Order: sequence, then C-alpha cells, then structure tokens
Amino acid sequence: MAYGIRTTTQGLARLRDWRQLLIDVINWSPVDRGMLPLVLGLPHYLQILGWFAYVLQRPDRDRLVNVAVGEQGTAVIGGMIVLTLALFGLGFHLRRRHPDVLWYQYVTVISYALCMTYCSWLIGTQTFVTGAVMLGGPVAGFILLDRKPVLIAFLGALGASIVLSMASALGHLSYAPLVVSPVDTDSALFWAVSSYFLAIIPIVALIVMADRAIFAWREREAGIHAMSRTDPLTGIHNRRSILELLEKEIARTKRHGPPLSVVILDLDHFKKINDTWGHPTGDRVLQAASALLQATIRQCDAIGRYGGEEFLLLLPDTTLEGARVLAERCREKLAEVKMTADSGEEFGISGSFGLACNEQYFEFEAGVLIKAADEALYRAKAGGRNRVEAVAPPPPGNA
Repeated sequence: MAYGIRTTTQGLARLRDWRQLLIDVINWSPVDRGMLPLVLGLPHYLQILGWFAYVLQRPDRDRLVNVAVGEQGTAVIGGMIVLTLALFGLGFHLRRRHPDVLWYQYVTVISYALCMTYCSWLIGTQTFVTGAVMLGGPVAGFILLDRKPVLIAFLGALGASIVLSMASALGHLSYAPLVVSPVDTDSALFWAVSSYFLAIIPIVALIVMADRAIFAWREREAGIHAMSRTDPLTGIHNRRSILELLEKEIARTKRHGPPLSVVILDLDHFKKINDTWGHPTGDRVLQAASALLQATIRQCDAIGRYGGEEFLLLLPDTTLEGARVLAERCREKLAEVKMTADSGEEFGISGSFGLACNEQYFEFEAGVLIKAADEALYRAKAGGRNRVEAVAPPPPGNA
C-alpha cells in the first residue's frame, strides 16, 4: 500500500516537472522555439512515410490507394524529412549566433503547414485527419510560438484547403487522389484505421498543449490570488484577506453559535525602532513578530497584518477568557524576543493587545468587534503598553 502511494506521488511529481518544462518553453529564444515545429513535424513525417511504405508493399494496394500518387507522396515526405533535418542544422547554427531572429519561425512553421496541406489534399481536405491537423497545429503554435508566423501559416493553410476543396468540387482537381473508394468492408476498415493512425500525433500534441495552457493558467491564477491575499513583507494575510476571513467567521458564528474573539495587536514604540535603527531593522521586527505570533496561535486561528505595525488575530470558537489566555501567551513570547540592529545593538520588543468577543451576542457585525478590540487596544496603550486588555461589547439595548 505504502509503495503504491509512493509510486503515485512520484508519478505526479514527474508529471508536474514535465508540465513545468513546457511552461519554461515560453522563455526560450525565438530560434529555440522555432525548432518546435520541426520536433512535431519530424515524427509525423516519419509516421506518414512508414504508412506509405506499409501500404505500398501490400499485395492488395491497388484496391486501397492510387499507387502512382502514393509513390509521389513518398518522395515528397522523404524530401520534407531531408528539409527538416537541414532546418534543424540551421537552427542549431542560429541559436549560437542569432538566437533572437524571428524569420526562422516563419520558415519552420510555414514549411510544416505546406506539408500538412499537401497531405490533406492527398487523403481529402474534409476528412477527420485534416480537421485534427488544422486544429492541433495552430493551437500548439499559438501557445508556444510567436503569433504572427503561426497566424500567417494557419491562414495560408486554411486558404489553400478551401481552394483545393473548391477546385475539387468544380472538377478541376481530383478530390483525395490517393484514396481508392472503399468497395468492401476490409478497405473501409483500412481507411478508418488509417485516419486515426495518421491523426494520432496532432491529437496528442493538441491534448498536451491544451493541458499545458490550462495548467499554466491555473498556476498563474493561483499565484495572483495568493499575492492578492498575502502581505509581501511578512507572508501572512494582508488587511483585505484577514477582513474577508473575519466576515466569513462572523457568518459562521451567526449560523452555528460558537463565540468568536478578535485581537488587535500593536507593536510598542515601533516608530522609535524605525527612527533609531532604520526601516530595514523595522521590517525584520515585523517579520519576527508575525512568525512568532503565527507559531503561537492555534491551527484554526488566523493572523493578518492589519496596519503598519498592527496585527489582527481571529480566534474562532474562543471565549473572551480563552482569548485573554492566548493573547497573554503571545505577549510573553514577544517580550522574550531579542533583536539585533545593523549596528550590532540589541533591543527587545513588546506588544499591546486589545480583545473583543461576541459571546454575549452572536449577531454582532464585524465592525462592532473591530471597534471594541480597538477600544481595548487603546486602554492597553494608555495603561502602560505591553499588556492585554479586553472588551465584551454588550448586546444592543444593554449598553
């Protein structure tokens, strides 16, 4: 069982690394990305060439394909393989000397598009294979390459396909000149299987690129969401995020009833720390205080940076007395911290805590609790700082 879980975990990690590699492709040079159509095209050409070789050596080839067209197609695909290898060589040369040239992408993308257009004409411009290539190629290209060469190649291939289809419909060209119309079940089955076989690489490319695009989008959205909710200095919730959590906890309290306590903590004499030892030292104090508070509160609690040197703690399912105990523990731990300035001087820090709880009336709104906690904080500061004060707002009508 443990082995199976470990194997699955390792597999997921490898998949994530593979996806990340595809995301990193975006940062490659234009020439390096220009070789991607060759990476896709070469195995596809070899696949098509192998299919031609297989069909043309079959004893019943005459009832499946037009042999003369098949031999012509074999020569064309063979030439495309040679051209692809030459373009690979050119790409390796350019990536060392001129890695930022864009014309190389035009050459590789258009050459692939022309070859696929020719192949689509051989088996029919309105077939499943043609549709898969026409869809898969541009999707992969728009994700990984510059838009302009992909757009030009796509529009060119689409226009050529339309012209070929119209010419075939008007009788100026043969439609699907490679294909001999099936006359029995075996020949119909042959072309059905061949269609899926010839489309497999474009389909896989489309799936891979779509997976990569969705994965990258989700990663980016998750990163943006985390950044929008996180204080960049301390790594805890920012003001907006902690207030949103407060609203959610208020709603939960109204539905289910457990009390909610709110704590506002202000670091004592923080302006003096900045004025005496500089803002970098003040930043380290904020980071140390947030890390200590986060390590002291419970897992179900939440902490956010409420203001410059103010922190807001949310303590679900906690009475005012319980909040006092936890706040006192935080206060004691803060008072034990020793900080060292850039000058080498050592100094201590402390905090004043204001507490409020809705245990007497679960319908209190967030603003009421914040105001009460702020009033308690004011009392703590007026009483000499480095202390805990609490306020339990009375229910409406009992003030």
